[in-house]
Amino acid sequence: MVADVMTKKSALINPKNLKFLTAVSSAEYSKSTLKMGALIASVFNAKMGVVYVGDKANEFHGSFVNLTRQNLDNWNIIHPGLEVLEWALGELKRWNPENKALANIQFNPDHVYEEDGRVKVILPGENGSGIELILREGELVNELRKEIQLEGYDLAIIGGSQNKRTRAHSLLQYLPASIFVLQQFNPRKKYKLLLLVDDSAATAKSIEWGALIAKKLDWPVRTLTVSKTKIFGAGYQGAADMSKAYFESRGIEVEQFFLTGDPVRTFVEFAGDNHFVIMGASTLNPIKQLLFGSKPIQTLKQTDVPILIVR
Repeated sequence: MVADVMTKKSALINPKNLKFLTAVSSAEYSKSTLKMGALIASVFNAKMGVVYVGDKANEFHGSFVNLTRQNLDNWNIIHPGLEVLEWALGELKRWNPENKALANIQFNPDHVYEEDGRVKVILPGENGSGIELILREGELVNELRKEIQLEGYDLAIIGGSQNKRTRAHSLLQYLPASIFVLQQFNPRKKYKLLLLVDDSAATAKSIEWGALIAKKLDWPVRTLTVSKTKIFGAGYQGAADMSKAYFESRGIEVEQFFLTGDPVRTFVEFAGDNHFVIMGASTLNPIKQLLFGSKPIQTLKQTDVPILIVR
């Protein structure tokens, strides 16, 4: 299956039209998430959305949609998310001083408008910057899903959190995009890229993502294929061979590993703390994922390394 997909002439990913969404919660906890989101968007020349999802306004404060029709002088007090978005824009400008379009953007808390059930910040001078700032209210996964569906984002970038193990199922089941969970990411560390290769349909797209990232960030690449038995079937071997050929055709050296054991436990032990993991999303139906879990869900629950799950 992987071989059939990867021998097609057309790529599964068009790097010229990518859109990435980075979720932030505060200046204190989201700096690494924002920085990685900016880095990935920059190397792919992708459009970038930054979204803050807060609790729904209580009855005293009223709906944030109604607030956009009032004088917003005190909005920062009512909605801390607006202050977080202002901080995010300032950080993006500071990290990209050569981006003139971004440098010309001015943040004004009065310049907001309601659109499709959320609030967008109008950024004067934003032409060519490729940045959007969004404020939403409600449950995190549900609001991220709505934003991804509305704008057609290819990748959602989310910081690790104390409750990521309980949220893993919701993130992977309900978000209609590839998902990068930052976890214990160190932006100064040079990671090895570890791709989990099997005969699933998602492996082909994972390999494309891996090749793009490895080429742009100059990270060494490893592929890992795990079998529960000592026999690696034609599907697994074929997928591994095609992944090697794909990387080499793009001038990227790759180390291949074949291990026997429980897939998830082997993934986690091999990844250690110095790999950036890429794996395909599960093709199990939602009920089976809920009852039995899936390789991506269980891997996300058991490891703290940065992990990109490709859909």
